[in-house]
Amino acid sequence: MKILVDIGNSRVKWATLDKAGLNDSHSFQRAKTGIKASLNKAWKNLSDIEAVYVANVGGEKLAQQLTEWTQKNWDLTPQFVTSEKKRFGVTNAYDEPEKLGIDRWLSLIAARQHARQAQCVIDCGTAMTIDIVSKNGQHQGGMILPGLSLMRSSLATNTNALTEDLGEQEFNTLATNTFSAIHAGTLYSVSATLEHIINDLNQTFNNQVRFIITGGDAEQLLPLLPDDINHYPDIVLKGLAFYVRQDDKKKSRSKKQDKPAKTSAGDDQKPAEKSPQTSEDTEQNNAKNDTDTSKKPRRSRSKKAEPATDKPASNKDKPGSALPEEAI
Repeated sequence: MKILVDIGNSRVKWATLDKAGLNDSHSFQRAKTGIKASLNKAWKNLSDIEAVYVANVGGEKLAQQLTEWTQKNWDLTPQFVTSEKKRFGVTNAYDEPEKLGIDRWLSLIAARQHARQAQCVIDCGTAMTIDIVSKNGQHQGGMILPGLSLMRSSLATNTNALTEDLGEQEFNTLATNTFSAIHAGTLYSVSATLEHIINDLNQTFNNQVRFIITGGDAEQLLPLLPDDINHYPDIVLKGLAFYVRQDDKKKSRSKKQDKPAKTSAGDDQKPAEKSPQTSEDTEQNNAKNDTDTSKKPRRSRSKKAEPATDKPASNKDKPGSALPEEAI
């Protein structure tokens, strides 16, 4: 069993992958001090983990903490996947492919495999990202805008609104307290922006584009968006699973190639067996030897050297002939 990890700007999401496929995902909020304590709680009952694959946009500190934890508890070093120029039928539009966020890259890979038409992935995380991939797999580029949490935290910088604890009360369009007003205002601000982008993209692609939404704030926004938006909360992990399966196939092919090599190596070490010689063969060989020794050696006549002008052209000089041995 393998474990797949998506480290975001505010959450860590993970799921296990076995022969049956990708299992249900789990997540936890990142603590300010790091993720080791959360990993102890989340993964304490996991066993038989063969490999760890990671998509990380949380920075080097979290990558180091995760590596230290897996090495200590499972004796495994995680494999951190990075964005590439081309893989799984998707071509990265960035001039520097590795600069595209790995979460965005994996989402495009997963979206591309799902249907052969233009795909738009809207990731509603701390920062909201929007990316398009054409039906031919060409990444068209994207955009980044502040997500709900960033908008709310920027408003809270100069107010005490977000320190109010209002529990799980329902928020109305026209709020009667500051906290609810910020919540409703940011929600409608983001949803209105997304609706405008969706309309523009539909015009650009002649209504032949499929929209996918993911990320921690997706469920808050879905009720305010068109009904034909597809919700895929685990799309980053699904994209990461393609890398896992590809590595498994490579390892499987490598094992198959190693088996014949080992067999042939063993055969080379065995001494060659001589075929048994019959008495009839022995008599024929003796008779041949007697005949050969009885004959007198003949003088060899030296041949005269032929003139250079009569020498035929070699293959090396013939046009269209095979390359000479020294050039191969």
